[in-house]
Amino acid sequence: MRLSKYNKIISILIVILIFIFIFFLIYKYVTGYYKFGDKIGTFNGVDAYSNQQDKTNSLDSNYYNGIYTGQKWQCVEFARRYLIINEGITFSDVDSAFEIPKAQFKTLNGVLVKMSNDLKPGSLIIWPKGDEKGDEKGLTDGHVAVVSFITPFGVTVVEQNYIDSWFHRFIKMSDLKNVTIIGSPR
Repeated sequence: MRLSKYNKIISILIVILIFIFIFFLIYKYVTGYYKFGDKIGTFNGVDAYSNQQDKTNSLDSNYYNGIYTGQKWQCVEFARRYLIINEGITFSDVDSAFEIPKAQFKTLNGVLVKMSNDLKPGSLIIWPKGDEKGDEKGLTDGHVAVVSFITPFGVTVVEQNYIDSWFHRFIKMSDLKNVTIIGSPR
């Protein structure tokens, strides 16, 4: 009799602990793990930073070695900084990610570059206006991410201004609809 009472108390404590843990996870997801500007990951020597999942809309510009990279810590800024650091290439100013395919790509010396559309590590994936993040009507700027790994089943991308805790995100090939691929000319 005494053992069953003990088991009941232990069971209740376990249920309470599970509820506390679930509440903690929900709280952390809603409030965010990171503060604005906290480093969320690094890929090929390029750091990515939190903009608190777009809750902080900073109009501050960012520069890498004196070269404009974009608004802190938006997806376009990360993509441009990635190309500058790893390829020595930048692209003309754009207001939104969906405009990147129409941008001019140049070396840091100003020489025009013809980019490929090859899907490979380091390529950019650009989602059009009103696509990605599962919200076809709410995403007004499109989105851009850098491919970090490819399998026959999908790609892993790294990005800023998505979900901070998912710096590396897997996307099935079948979910890469209406996207533009921009790869390095090498």
